[in-house]
Amino acid sequence: MNTHPLNLRNLLKLIPLFSLALLTGCVGIGRNYEGNDVLLDALAKIEKGKTTRAEVLELLGAPLRVDKVNITALTEQSLARYEGEKLTLQIDPALFDEIYVYERKQTNTFFVFTFLFNYYRSDERSDRLAVFFDRDGKVIGTGWTPGRKEL
Repeated sequence: MNTHPLNLRNLLKLIPLFSLALLTGCVGIGRNYEGNDVLLDALAKIEKGKTTRAEVLELLGAPLRVDKVNITALTEQSLARYEGEKLTLQIDPALFDEIYVYERKQTNTFFVFTFLFNYYRSDERSDRLAVFFDRDGKVIGTGWTPGRKEL
């Protein structure tokens, strides 16, 4: 009788245990939201030249961020990519003062992690609204980009 601890019979008993360890893992499905929904009925109440910053804040709440516009730097950045004849462009820097940016992000994730195989997929979409103000604090325009309907 062979009593050696590493005989073939003992090794065969370990195969199911090793197989199970190789197949062990986890699967996850997730959905994450950031920001507040932009209500389209509130957006419809914004009037160019009439609605003020305070009214926008009352209608839509606090923006995700407030951008101060540096129209000179924006123009120089655009012109840096232009190659060709001399281009002259004059934009009145008094046109813009601030931009309120509202955004609602939705991220869907799916992952599988095992000993032998890993897979991760993430899909991020967002609805984005930009509200442009003049130096007097009145709305001069809006930009609405819906993007979450596809998810």
